[in-house]
Amino acid sequence: MSEPREQVADKVREFEKYGPKFAKAIDAVLAGGVKVAIFLPSGRRVTTVVGRMGDEFLDPERPYCSCSSFFFQAQAGNEPVCYHLLAHRIALKLGRADTVNFSDEEYGDYLAATVHDVLEVLGKGGG
Repeated sequence: MSEPREQVADKVREFEKYGPKFAKAIDAVLAGGVKVAIFLPSGRRVTTVVGRMGDEFLDPERPYCSCSSFFFQAQAGNEPVCYHLLAHRIALKLGRADTVNFSDEEYGDYLAATVHDVLEVLGKGGG
């Protein structure tokens, strides 16, 4: 049985300042939507968050997200973060990111599939 939503939210109240994005980010974490693919032996990482319409690609170090909210709101300075990046931060703090190891040989195919998913979401007008 998974932890109740409110119990999880209580553990990360410092992110509540992001308003409605906080609830959406908690839901993404509880759904197991934060994914980190680690390629070995290089250690390259590909991070995605499953959004309402599909996978969004993240680069948490920059920070960057492929969603339209990040493009139109965060990069314009209207919002500090999208809910996908917030979900990633919360998942890391709680140790709830779904991490899967792959071989370096699988990197190209994995990246191609991820880009395909992101383009599909963009084609739907989502993100």
